[in-house]
Amino acid sequence: MTADIRLIAADFDGTLLNREGGISDYNKEMIKKSQDAGIIFAAATGRYPENAAQIMVDEGITCPIISTNGAVVDLSPYGERIHETIMDTASVYAVFDVLEAFNEGYYIFGRKTVTNRWTIPRHISERNEEHLAKLKQRVTYRMGLDATKAVLDTPIYKFFVIFDQDDNASKDIQTALLDIKGIEVTSSGGRNLEIMPVGADKGKGLDVLAQHVGVNPAHIMALGDQLNDLSMIAYAGLGVAMGNAVDTIKQQADAITAPYDEDGVGQAIARFCF
Repeated sequence: MTADIRLIAADFDGTLLNREGGISDYNKEMIKKSQDAGIIFAAATGRYPENAAQIMVDEGITCPIISTNGAVVDLSPYGERIHETIMDTASVYAVFDVLEAFNEGYYIFGRKTVTNRWTIPRHISERNEEHLAKLKQRVTYRMGLDATKAVLDTPIYKFFVIFDQDDNASKDIQTALLDIKGIEVTSSGGRNLEIMPVGADKGKGLDVLAQHVGVNPAHIMALGDQLNDLSMIAYAGLGVAMGNAVDTIKQQADAITAPYDEDGVGQAIARFCF
């Protein structure tokens, strides 16, 4: 079955990227085939802008990137920025106080800054030394409490909390965050929380991009697997859940494709676009 798809938006982890953190040959083949046919392909991820951009550069794909869960929209890797949503300073300090009270480590993603509250690497972008070295040429990367305090008055896109295991800490922190105005909380997996400014989500980011390129939502296909993909799955005319998606995404989606490690993105492009 084919649909009149003119814009494709695909999540990164658990969707487009494989277990090694790259894009499979088949997925790349289908992305490039769609681009050659005049369909716009966009990456949509919770990762920070420079991390997302470097992955697409390394994979040889030039496309728009919706990053930090829709807080930032760039027309190409390291290219023109057409949208960003910044957390207000009062909310930043309130979130900081909550996380410090719970003694949880976290990251702060800001405009050309990545700050690690821990003193050891924990984020997925830090696992590959060569990749991290490239990122450090693009962003100011710092660790520790003093470094964290130093960025609180700078433009902040997101707090990213990683838990060592699934336990009550996540629920307790979410409860404590309820009283803070100006934020929204989502997750890209069972062991993290993503604390965003109000109005920043992948659906909003996709809407910004769609309006910029003149594509109606009815002609958009969005693919994802986790709760932070829900807004764009709902926004798109054709929402596609990965075979490995959580139940909430599968229930919202119009269709289900193969899991991420079975080229689900490429299969969906072949099924609905050609």
